[in-house]
Amino acid sequence: MDVTKDWFWEGNVVEALAKQLERDGWTIVTKANTHSKERGVDIHAERSGRTLLIEAKGFPSKFYRDPERASEQKPTNPTNQAQQWYSHALLKAMRLQTKHPGALVALAFPDFPRYRALYEETRGGLDKLGVALFLVKEDSQVDSFGLGPTSKQ
Repeated sequence: MDVTKDWFWEGNVVEALAKQLERDGWTIVTKANTHSKERGVDIHAERSGRTLLIEAKGFPSKFYRDPERASEQKPTNPTNQAQQWYSHALLKAMRLQTKHPGALVALAFPDFPRYRALYEETRGGLDKLGVALFLVKEDSQVDSFGLGPTSKQ
């Protein structure tokens, strides 16, 4: 089983979001290669003198990505692992804000009920920190929160 074919795999979330950002007038400066597990900012975009830095995560698969273990089921419940991934993304967002204080920083996740619930539980803090959120749906549509007048509130 190739988990990179799952719509909710991180690389597919990054691709769908980058395409939506381009449709919204953003220029994609860099996009991380998630196949190679490249480190750094997942999406760096610019528009009208603004910089947008995005930390993206996928939703955990029940199976391993490593081809040699692809048929093995992971012991960790994906819902529990998703909370860990959310917290790791939040830490990365805070580090990005510190390193790039003039940039708009955002998190991006596939649109799963678990990520929506975690967002609702942390929304007040994210608003205070100025961290936006993108949720990418299976059909590649994107909901955004905390970006200003065009985002859903």
